[in-house]
Amino acid sequence: MNTERFFEIRKGIMLNFMTARDQYDELIEPDQGHLMFDGEAIHWVIDGERRMSITINWAIQFWLNDGSIVENPALGTGPGAA
Repeated sequence: MNTERFFEIRKGIMLNFMTARDQYDELIEPDQGHLMFDGEAIHWVIDGERRMSITINWAIQFWLNDGSIVENPALGTGPGAA
């Protein structure tokens, strides 16, 4: 069983997504939701919806180290939590 971890976005980060036809990058700014990591994939959580990214998982540690994100367990509870 994986434990979900939630992160507040402090600086713009780039996430990679894939559709049935395309692979694309999207710049996520601090006011555009938050991140959730379930131990297997990074999810962008916005308006209570999760979008699974194909961004490599070690990006979480990189973003933590450079201050782009901070862990915030409270994001996983209450209104708007996915």
